[in-house]
Amino acid sequence: MTPTKTAVPLPVLARVLIAGAGIMSLANSVTIPFLAVFLGKDVGLRPGLIGFIIGSSVFFSIFAGFVGGSLSDVLGRARLLLVSLFGVIGSFIGLYLADSATTVFAFNATLALSSGVFAPVGKALLSDLLPRERRAKAFSYQYVATNIGYAVGPVAGAAVGLAGGRLAFLVGALGYGIYLIGLAVVLLLAPAAATGATSTSDSAKQPFGSVLRGLADSAQIVAVDRRLLFLILAGLLLEAVHGRISSLLAQHLSVGFADGVTLLGYVLATNAITVVVLQVSVSQFMEKRNPVTSITVGGLLTVAGMAGFAVADGVWQFVAAMVVFSLGEILIYPAEFAIIDRIAPEDNRGAYFGAQTFAQIGVFIGPFTGGLLLGAYGGTAMFLGVGSFALAGVVIYLIVGRRIPGLAASVPDRDPALSNTRQ
Repeated sequence: MTPTKTAVPLPVLARVLIAGAGIMSLANSVTIPFLAVFLGKDVGLRPGLIGFIIGSSVFFSIFAGFVGGSLSDVLGRARLLLVSLFGVIGSFIGLYLADSATTVFAFNATLALSSGVFAPVGKALLSDLLPRERRAKAFSYQYVATNIGYAVGPVAGAAVGLAGGRLAFLVGALGYGIYLIGLAVVLLLAPAAATGATSTSDSAKQPFGSVLRGLADSAQIVAVDRRLLFLILAGLLLEAVHGRISSLLAQHLSVGFADGVTLLGYVLATNAITVVVLQVSVSQFMEKRNPVTSITVGGLLTVAGMAGFAVADGVWQFVAAMVVFSLGEILIYPAEFAIIDRIAPEDNRGAYFGAQTFAQIGVFIGPFTGGLLLGAYGGTAMFLGVGSFALAGVVIYLIVGRRIPGLAASVPDRDPALSNTRQ
């Protein structure tokens, strides 16, 4: 009989990591988006200091992402994931108790450090658990779970009166606590699920000097991989467009539109709904195509969306532009992780995912450049100028992608490991 392809369930730990992404984003979305409101109304800080505290968290996340990812190759993934969750919970409790700029800065920094460690280590562990041909789809599922959390969280938080209040931090800590317990139980009951680099039995016995040497070796390996460095640059350019699109839209709409705040709400809701509804369908369509193709198409859609914002003058035009922009986002993010996974050595996967966090510098570059263009030339120039970063990022991916063995080939239609014979 003809062999047929059967769906093999994801390992339990992989499913916990995917579901956990949704739990974490739900907890984050009832707290982080309203942090500025909390710092202004409750703690009484001035706008300049609020901007410094919130903006500085990006650099803590970048540092923690690389160090945490590299350490996970030496110490094991599971241990660092649990420690980072403890760190996030403690940071949320600290923010609940904070009453001064110093304490807020300290706990916001530890929050960025802890969550910065978790992100690349969690991605590396998900890669450890799955064969290569299933990783891109798992990253897509994780991305969907994250966006569901961010779509539901702010609305739910505002509806129950948590927005901008101290109690939101305790709710966030509770959400992370639930995830911590679930992850710990899975690791305890099925320790064999955390194979390879996640094993901690040997790493626990390593002296401190060996850990430092392992960290230094990881940094050296990353620093000399020119493909990775160019991919980070390309990711930075794309992140400059996608990372803070809400900031660019807010600046533009608040200046040129009488109902700008309401319009911004519609546009951002469109982004969340588009990502949640279309992610799986788009991923299935693109899974037989190579990641560079996904990023190329996604980057061109991003540029088209930014051009749409540049000429839009009504709610439906902004909404349509956001749908196009969001489709680009759907195609880009999972493919970026798939490419990093493709070039990462097995024993340095955490370091490579950690190094990718340097692309978050784009979160600063995009709004900063956009603000300069808006002030000097207006909103049309801002969207077109920042949108050009995405085009430059696509060019780099096209050039570097040709130098990655096997990346030009599409994903095989069949995987013998995932099929059986029907009798």
